[in-house]
Amino acid sequence: MKTILLTLILALSSGLALARSPEEARKITRAFDLAQAQWLKDVRTAPDNAAQNAAWLRRPDANQAGRELWAKIRNHLKEAWSLEPAAWLLVNSPEYAVTRTKALRAKSPAALIRDTVWEHHIHSPKLGPYCIALSQVQDPKAMRLLETIEKTNPDQAVQGAAALAQAILHRRLGGGKLGMAIRQEKLRKAIKAPDLTVGKTTTLALLEDELFRMSRLNIDTIAPNFRGIEVTQKISSLRDYQGKVVILFFWHALMPSHDESLAIFRKYQEEFAGRDIVVLGVNIDNPLTLRRNIAERKVTWTSFSDSTQTISKLYRIETWPSVFVLDEEQKIRYVGAPGAFVKITAEDLAKQAAQARAAKPQPALEGAETGN
Repeated sequence: MKTILLTLILALSSGLALARSPEEARKITRAFDLAQAQWLKDVRTAPDNAAQNAAWLRRPDANQAGRELWAKIRNHLKEAWSLEPAAWLLVNSPEYAVTRTKALRAKSPAALIRDTVWEHHIHSPKLGPYCIALSQVQDPKAMRLLETIEKTNPDQAVQGAAALAQAILHRRLGGGKLGMAIRQEKLRKAIKAPDLTVGKTTTLALLEDELFRMSRLNIDTIAPNFRGIEVTQKISSLRDYQGKVVILFFWHALMPSHDESLAIFRKYQEEFAGRDIVVLGVNIDNPLTLRRNIAERKVTWTSFSDSTQTISKLYRIETWPSVFVLDEEQKIRYVGAPGAFVKITAEDLAKQAAQARAAKPQPALEGAETGN
């Protein structure tokens, strides 16, 4: 009798622990989401430079949230409820998710989740959000897993999410015409799938975003126009710079390699002076922070203040710093990070434009003599 009673108590305790785990995981993700939203609001509405700097320092610790969440789900990865917080972990705490530790036998949380999905969840109807999350981390084995999910999962919405995630990964990998063809194929499959809620968005919204990137932000397409306020309070638009090669530089004060990136663009500004190449910065900091950088001569190029991220959202900026190089017609010729290719592309475009102008026939002067 005692044995039966002990078995029942242990079973009940195990059930209560399992019931607590999903709710405990949700509490962690909700708390971080609320803190993140408040932080963004504080940064964007800070009345002055000091207040904004203080707000930046209150940024929620994504790695700490990731550690706390992982502690709640790591022993429950075989259970279907863990798929949703696992997807949250990859999207919101990617740095922690891909970190390898000795305690995890040299495997990262992301790798352990992936392996468990292969073994236990490959046919789960709850796999859609995880598919999208896979496109947010650098995992060389993600593409193969997504291809398998698309082919073998019986749920059409999950198939569509897997196809959409592959399209996103192929965009980030590049691949020229072949990569573009694969992206188009995967997006066509995603279009046919039912819409699926993924975190705070939907697969339909993500699909529309990818289609916009393909049609409006791809190489050889005309860059989207925008109007903005330069730090001098002058209102101008991107089209005002048509006829020049434009280097569009998206940056902010806390981005990785901040000092190195600004040094590169100061050098560009010096080297391109007097040439038909213009550097335009788009900065998401508080305008006072931008003005301080200009006053200290850390920023020497024309800059648009984009504290509301209107321009950055238009250009679908995911990482800072990011660079677009536009030709004289404002067609996109380069998209990527700062580096040697930015300078090479801009100089080559300026050279081609100069040669084209030189080769263009000049109109005859009025009253010029004509020979017999």
